[in-house]
Amino acid sequence: MTDLADGRNLHALLEIISSKSIKINNNPKMRVQKMENVNACLEFLKKEGIKLVGIGANDIVDGNRTLIMGLIWTIILRYQIQVSEGSSAKAELLEWVRSKIPEYNINNFTNDWVTGKALCALAEAVLPGQMNLPRDFSNDPVRDAHMAITKAHQNMNIPPIIDAQDLVHSPDELSNMTYISYFRDFLDLEARRRDAELFERTPVAGKCFAYGPGVEPGNEAGIQTQFTIEARNGADRRVPCGGHNFPVVITSPSGKQVATTSEDNNNGTYNVKYTPREAGPHQVAITFKDQHIKQSPLTVVIKQAKMYPISLILFLFLTLYFRT
Repeated sequence: MTDLADGRNLHALLEIISSKSIKINNNPKMRVQKMENVNACLEFLKKEGIKLVGIGANDIVDGNRTLIMGLIWTIILRYQIQVSEGSSAKAELLEWVRSKIPEYNINNFTNDWVTGKALCALAEAVLPGQMNLPRDFSNDPVRDAHMAITKAHQNMNIPPIIDAQDLVHSPDELSNMTYISYFRDFLDLEARRRDAELFERTPVAGKCFAYGPGVEPGNEAGIQTQFTIEARNGADRRVPCGGHNFPVVITSPSGKQVATTSEDNNNGTYNVKYTPREAGPHQVAITFKDQHIKQSPLTVVIKQAKMYPISLILFLFLTLYFRT
């Protein structure tokens, strides 16, 4: 247990699992410096709401195995199994397991897992399709446990921190609890991943905008123009996919609606084309789920169509005629 004696490894562990920064002396040589480092780590844990009983910096610096193991388990409870003060890690995790595989009637984290079948069933319940149960059961407890551990590692990236032999022949409650908590974490992470993906793919009307010549000055009656709608999400990033509906309503000065066509580029942008027939201010309204996008409604002033001299028109006509 001397690996934690100078506080640097404990400091590294806490920074990694908490994603927070702790200031320590990175080159402690004297005992007092090691004590200061360990105290900084213990104070951090207290600020995180972790209750520390009966352990001080001197116990860690002196390598008190029993107290250090207790501290490590407390850290596991808080950051891996994720229980708060006053709650029962065992009861909470058991309740979750029973909700996933009620047919196995799991009541503990030792003997109820020794056949290996419950672990297979839990892995399959969390991520269906990994195994074909009960057909894949070998009825060899070690082989079945090994199958579950291997599948969980390959398909869910759950670290194989326990061994099939130990699970079957000498089950340790705390080790099994820690390992099984990874399955619950996988579901939580998957849910967060799906939420994050949905967030990225969902436009927010107030963030979306339109750009291009069709929403700028200079357009002329009778000539087709176009603009682009860019779908943006809540983080003001462009949505990476298509499939969204942005109704466009363009109203001419006389109150008539101008026909539009829209093309989905499947990358979060949409090209809109229209041909104004009248000169004057046109109102362009663009919405997403009944809410206007950033500039909408906006006014686009269409210029009168240019009148070309008769001689030029006749020249163009004769040129085309004699070419044919």
